[in-house]
Amino acid sequence: GLVTTILPVYNRAAMLRESAATVLAQTYRNIELIIVDDGSSDDTAALVEGLADPRIRYLKHSPNRGGNYARNRGIEAAQAPIVSFLDSDDAFLPEKAAFVLDFFARDSRIDALLDSHVLVYANGRPPRERRNPADLDPARFRLGIFNGTLTKPTPAVSARRAALIKIGGFDEGLRRRQDMDLLLRLSRKHACASSDRMLWRKHWVAGAISAERDSFIAALLAICDRHPDYLTQAEYRVGLERDLVRHFAELAAAGHWRTIARDVRRLRSDGRVRRPALRVWPSGARIFFKHLVGTR
Repeated sequence: GLVTTILPVYNRAAMLRESAATVLAQTYRNIELIIVDDGSSDDTAALVEGLADPRIRYLKHSPNRGGNYARNRGIEAAQAPIVSFLDSDDAFLPEKAAFVLDFFARDSRIDALLDSHVLVYANGRPPRERRNPADLDPARFRLGIFNGTLTKPTPAVSARRAALIKIGGFDEGLRRRQDMDLLLRLSRKHACASSDRMLWRKHWVAGAISAERDSFIAALLAICDRHPDYLTQAEYRVGLERDLVRHFAELAAAGHWRTIARDVRRLRSDGRVRRPALRVWPSGARIFFKHLVGTR
């Protein structure tokens, strides 16, 4: 059968060439690559035309509406029953499409899959595996999304298109944590699974992380608004507290004390998140220290 990959892009023509090439080079050839141009002003259109592969469909809208809007347009346009996602700065490994298609064919109960990936650092540090467990239990899946034991970037997600349509696709009001929100909404009414198979590479750049710090607290509170269990159930709240520890540790390691003070004020003003992390999550102190000394 046909497998669709949706690749949103915004002014990243130079990166798009490599990421698209990894989709087109899949060992399983019956694929559809939908490149959704989110209002780019660079050479993206010319680059896509130059790829000259009939398996590519190029969709463009204007003005820029954000990655979630672009992904939803791709879901609507997809011709395959199985959909995967890729970001323009990441790369599929050659067996991704074949594995995903076979996985869904073997188990008709499963509507969404979260796979594993290799984290590649721009500074030359050795790559790091981010391996999820091979687990078909829907309850453990939902717990893992909440408590942070499952790693869940958007390119790790593959799903049946019908299930994505049924839940309304990605939340276009979220600028961050769209992957967590999508998987939590899927897992409410659809069976979801995780795999330990390494199927793609994520390219980590320090600047990208620092650029997101300003929006972290707003994104966390937006998830709390949409998924109250994140705050009210102790086994889920562990993930929220872990994320807060990591966030403040990264800020402290970078010496961003004013940002720390600002974010503490934001949490106090909101009032829902109190005394996070170290009291109820024993390993919080260890993670905080690791960030302070510069390890990940």
